[in-house]
Amino acid sequence: MPSDKETLLDMGFSPAKVIKALQQTRNAGLQPAMDWLVSHAEDPDPTEEELATGAQTGGLGRETTGEDDFITADQATAQSLKCDDCGRLLRDATAAEAHAARTSHQNFSESTEAIKPLTEEEKKAKLAEIHARLAAKREERRLAEIEENKGKEKVRRATGQQITEAKEKAKEKEMMKALEEKRKEKEDDKKAREKIKREIELDKQDRARAAAAKKQAAMGLPATAGPVAVAAPQPAAPARDYDEARLQIRMPDGSPLTETFRADDTLEKVYAFIAAKRPGVALKLLQTFPRKVLDGADRSKTLKELNLTPSAALVAQQ
Repeated sequence: MPSDKETLLDMGFSPAKVIKALQQTRNAGLQPAMDWLVSHAEDPDPTEEELATGAQTGGLGRETTGEDDFITADQATAQSLKCDDCGRLLRDATAAEAHAARTSHQNFSESTEAIKPLTEEEKKAKLAEIHARLAAKREERRLAEIEENKGKEKVRRATGQQITEAKEKAKEKEMMKALEEKRKEKEDDKKAREKIKREIELDKQDRARAAAAKKQAAMGLPATAGPVAVAAPQPAAPARDYDEARLQIRMPDGSPLTETFRADDTLEKVYAFIAAKRPGVALKLLQTFPRKVLDGADRSKTLKELNLTPSAALVAQQ
């Protein structure tokens, strides 16, 4: 009659795994050993050291994953125990305790009853059952991995969408800021051009008056001999109290510097700004029209006093 070990080997299990299964189930029978092998199908084969350790400890700490602890007929002895509640044969008191813990059966008696060995058909059926259980276990893991990957994909997509929305909002905000700065720059440029036009017109009037006075003097006429034919001055624009002065400064190398100062800042602060941008270079500021060097006593004057508000164009020269 083949032993449990031989039966398991015939089913195709590796010798090391079979020995390990019998150790862990304490030779409780074929079915517990088969259940252990199914539960540990993915485990690597145990080493000789592990098998030796299991043999010395008598398989203590075994896993009880099977349905019942069976024994074969050639292993049944007069000291075998029988569960009177279900009729199962058990090897020893340890197997009976494990059976009682799983089934809550309490009635046991000694028996010498033997069970029939598995036939070839029964072996094939058991092996097919093992393969089916292993396949079901693998399929369960596969489906769990699919669900886990679906969850990860959902999280990834949601995170990607949030990042994209955040980037779009930041881009839109930057665009609005750039448009506002461009609008303000155009408005400041327009004011600067209007101011220059007014200054040119006033300069023309001053030149016309000076030319007329010179002509009268050459003719020996008093300055008050008659009205000077000059264009009537345009009414001065109402004065406005500007808070800022936007200065466009062209450096000696042709590069522009643009900065906005407070109207009550002194010209000295503008010189300090230029010195920070071009350290070690002595520069003087020149007003283009009317042409005037802004230096000396002008440094202590405010930009408002120098009529550089709301904007003005200056030239820095060495």
